[in-house]
Amino acid sequence: MSSMLYNKSIFITGANRGIGFELVKESLNKNAFVFGTFRNKLKAKELYQIKSHNFNSFQMNVIEEASIKEISNKLTKPIDFLVCNAGINNGFGNFFDEDHSHEKMLEVLNVNVLGCILTIRNLRKNLNDNARIILISSILGIQQHNGATATIYRASKAAVNNVMVSVSEEFKSKNITVVSFHPGWVRTDMGGANATLSAKESAKELIKSFENLSFKDTGKFFNYDGTLINF
Repeated sequence: MSSMLYNKSIFITGANRGIGFELVKESLNKNAFVFGTFRNKLKAKELYQIKSHNFNSFQMNVIEEASIKEISNKLTKPIDFLVCNAGINNGFGNFFDEDHSHEKMLEVLNVNVLGCILTIRNLRKNLNDNARIILISSILGIQQHNGATATIYRASKAAVNNVMVSVSEEFKSKNITVVSFHPGWVRTDMGGANATLSAKESAKELIKSFENLSFKDTGKFFNYDGTLINF
C-alpha cells in the first residue's frame, strides 16, 4: 500500500534540526516532495547534505513577511501539507528568573505564535485543494498540564492552539484541514537529554498521524501518535 505522502508536497519550517530535520527525512522516505526552511545558514549544514531531487531548502525567517513572500514566489509545486514547526524557547526557568528578559520573551512569542500566523497567511495562495495545515504545539500549552516553569513558552503554545482553532474556522469553506500536534517529550536542544523520545521516533509517528488526517479532524489538538488531546 502506497503512502499518503507519495508524490505529495510537504512544506516544513524549522527544518534544519531536531524534529523538523527528522520530519524532512521521514517525508523523503515516504517519497514526498519536501520544502524545508531554516533561518540561520550556519545551523543548516546537515540540511545542505541531503541530496534528493525531491528536496528543496530555503532560508526563510518566519517573522518577516517579505522573507515568506519571497519563498512563496519560488515554490514549484502547490503545498499539500504545511507544517509550522519553527519554534524556540529562550529560558526554561521560573517566571522571575533574570534570563526571562523582555527581549527574550518577545522573541519566543514572535517566533512561536506570530511565525505560525505569518507563515500560513503568506503561503495560503500556495495551498493545494484539501491541503492540511499542521501547527507543532506542546502539551505545556493546555490548562490541565501542571508546572510552574517555562511560563512564556507555555503561553506561546496555548496561543498556537487557539490560533489553530481560529484558522481552522476560516479555512472550513475551502475544505482545508487545520490541526495542532504535541510532538512528545523529545531529546532535542529544547527537550533536553532526559526526554523519552528521540527526534526520529517523534517524527516517524507524526508523519503517520499526518497521513491519517481528514477534514473531520479540523480544529483539533493531537498527540504525536494521533490520539486526541482535549484542551
